[in-house]
Amino acid sequence: MITLELFLDNAVKSWYFALDVAWDQHRRHPELSRGRCLMERSFLRTLLGTDQAPVFSRACEMADAVSDKKDMQVLLPDVLTWMKSIFPPQPDHPDYEPGRSFRYNILEKKNYCYLHIRNAKQPESFLKDPAYIVENLRYIMDKAEREHGCCTLYTATWLNSLPAFLRFFPAEWQNNLSHTPPDQIGATLGFQGQFINRYGFLNEITAAQYLQTGVLPYARQEAFCSFDAARNHLNTMKF
Repeated sequence: MITLELFLDNAVKSWYFALDVAWDQHRRHPELSRGRCLMERSFLRTLLGTDQAPVFSRACEMADAVSDKKDMQVLLPDVLTWMKSIFPPQPDHPDYEPGRSFRYNILEKKNYCYLHIRNAKQPESFLKDPAYIVENLRYIMDKAEREHGCCTLYTATWLNSLPAFLRFFPAEWQNNLSHTPPDQIGATLGFQGQFINRYGFLNEITAAQYLQTGVLPYARQEAFCSFDAARNHLNTMKF
C-alpha cells in the first residue's frame, strides 16, 4: 500500500524532474520559453494529474519570470498541498472500465479506434499477462466496431518502441509505424509513460537518462492496422 509519506516523497522528486526537464529543454531549444517547456515538455502535468491545478499555471508563469530554478522552490508547498488533495491514488481510472488497461475514443477524420493505455495491473506490469492483453484488445475492437463502426486500430505511444508490446500486433501494424524523432517530447503519457514505474512512481533511471541525453529512451511511435489483421494475429499467438 502506498503511504502518504512515499506519495509526497515521489512528488518532490517528480517536481524537481519537471523543472530539470523544462530548463534543459529551454537550453536545447532556446526559441521556447522555460514556461512553455514546463507546460508542454515537462513532467509537470503528469505529476499533478491535470493542467487545471492552480499551481500548474502559476508554475508556468513563474518559470518565465525567473532564471534560476532555485527560485521555483517557493511553489513546492503548493505542489504538495495539491498532491495531498488527490491522495490516495485511485486503483481505477474514471475514464477506464474497472480492471481494464485499454480504452478508446474515435479519431473522427479517419474513424479510427484510438487506443489509450494505462497499467491496471499495478504494481505488476500488464505486459507480463499476455492473455489479459489479448482479451483487452479483442474487447476494445469488438466494442468500437459494434458501437461506432470502426475497422482500424490506432495508437501513439512509447510502448510501440518495446518488442514486448509490439508482439501483440501484426506485421501491418509494424509496417505502419511512424518513426517519431526521439528528441521530441510532449506532455502526454504517450511520451511520458516511460517515466512512471510499475508502482506509479517516477522511474528515476529513465528520468536520469533523458536528462543526460535529451533523447527519450523509448520514442513515441504512431501505428495502425485493420481490425481483421489484428484479430488474425491474436488468433495465432501462443503463450
